[in-house]
Amino acid sequence: MPDATALDQAAAMIEKAWGRPIEALESLAVRRPCNDPLLRSAMRIRSTLVITDNAVAVHQDRLHALTRPGRVPAFYNLERITS
Repeated sequence: MPDATALDQAAAMIEKAWGRPIEALESLAVRRPCNDPLLRSAMRIRSTLVITDNAVAVHQDRLHALTRPGRVPAFYNLERITS
């Protein structure tokens, strides 16, 4: 998996450790009281990675839009922005 993201790696590790697909583990992790606090923690970390992965994708799309060929980014006046 040379192009695997942290999210893909975390999902694979969680699935391997608990021997079930992520979808099944998600339903187990939301039960209260949780029978497996370690699973709940792993799934919370994974959900944080999902949010981070989506945010990175959005920022990469914006960066690519700003740096496409033929596009010259506007000059930013730091004093105007911070005032």
